[in-house]
Amino acid sequence: MDEQSPGTFETGTVLDSKWVILGFIGRGGMGEVYRAHQLNLNRDVAIKVISQKWLQELDEDEYESGACLERFHREVEVMAQVRHPNVLQIFDYGTAPVRRGDQDSMVEYIVMEYVPGGTLRNTMSAEGFYPDETRTIEWLSRYFLPVLEGVEALHAQGIVHRDLKPENVLLDNHVPKLADFGL
Repeated sequence: MDEQSPGTFETGTVLDSKWVILGFIGRGGMGEVYRAHQLNLNRDVAIKVISQKWLQELDEDEYESGACLERFHREVEVMAQVRHPNVLQIFDYGTAPVRRGDQDSMVEYIVMEYVPGGTLRNTMSAEGFYPDETRTIEWLSRYFLPVLEGVEALHAQGIVHRDLKPENVLLDNHVPKLADFGL
């Protein structure tokens, strides 16, 4: 699936009678992320589905496919136990049918906290802050140290973030939240 191809869900799709898809947020190598509205709790959430293209590629290796889905389930269960202000909160996960043409297929999904801000990358300049030591200290205190606290909370739960980079740290106002743990 390339950037121009349609995603798994269209706007307005109701997933598992709980979430209405509001729009497409983005696509990575292993998944697609959508903004959705949780009907029963009247809140916006983010829903990440495992990419159909990625699953098709794994179908050629049944062992690898099963191992990846098992790791996905284990990681989501453990991630849901982490309660830290600098770690994205997981609300639910499951499997739902999706109609593609004349066929139904099942998709795996994660429902998580929706963070409408940018990423840590938006707080950084290519040149850095040198020689402005005050700005460097402010940035380290506001963003970098809280990210390290989030990583520490993950490690305490036995989780290793497999894709830690500025684009995977979302900003909720100025609060950094670790996201996209890498399936």
